[in-house]
Amino acid sequence: MPAELPDLSTLSYLERYGYLPPGAAGPDLDVDTVAHALARFQDRMNVPVTGRVDADTRSELEAARCGMPDLVNGLALKALCPWDGPELRYAFGAPCTNYEGAFEAVERAASTWAGVLPFVLRRVESTQEPDVMVEWRPAQDPDHSMVGTVVAHADFPGPCWTITEAPPKPLHFDDDESIWADGAIRGAFDVETVALHEFGHLLGLAHTQVPGAVMYPRVRHHYVLRELQPDDLDQVCSLYPASVPT
Repeated sequence: MPAELPDLSTLSYLERYGYLPPGAAGPDLDVDTVAHALARFQDRMNVPVTGRVDADTRSELEAARCGMPDLVNGLALKALCPWDGPELRYAFGAPCTNYEGAFEAVERAASTWAGVLPFVLRRVESTQEPDVMVEWRPAQDPDHSMVGTVVAHADFPGPCWTITEAPPKPLHFDDDESIWADGAIRGAFDVETVALHEFGHLLGLAHTQVPGAVMYPRVRHHYVLRELQPDDLDQVCSLYPASVPT
């Protein structure tokens, strides 16, 4: 158990990603509650469970990651609600300022998911009422901040939403604090890898604690993961029974 409360940034992190309930990081917060939250975080991030902010835990807290929660209403769910339309239509808005091929990389990620789904993921123009708007935004994104460790965020479908209930749903990349590229480039994030993860959220998948899966919340520089893994396929098939588990 921690002898005292961690710093405010750690408490805010635990609250943002679902380990503490909304508004919990206040004057009435006790050390046992925080220790339990830290233990759950450590368990999900596959580091020793101590209930304290030790060196391994600090490293995880400072790692680049997706901005979506790990726990939903305190529950470790892998799949929420499915997309209920006959197709998912996405369009592009603000482009990436440092990599001209970013849109094509996002399209490849969409095609990977389309290969296992019982409906179509289709690119449309921004004037054609898309379900999803893909954009590179400032880190201080007004709909969901990406300042700090967050490289991107999206949203869940329909009644499971966390950012916006009405379309278009966001698929936003940090265009201030992150460098984007095609492939494993030193100091940069692979667009297709991150887009594949964020499309998973738009389809209704939550974070997994299985390292190496597309829906694992952490991402690294100089890293590529462009194929759906067994854990990802299990979860998408649980939401869409007509999926093709290749």
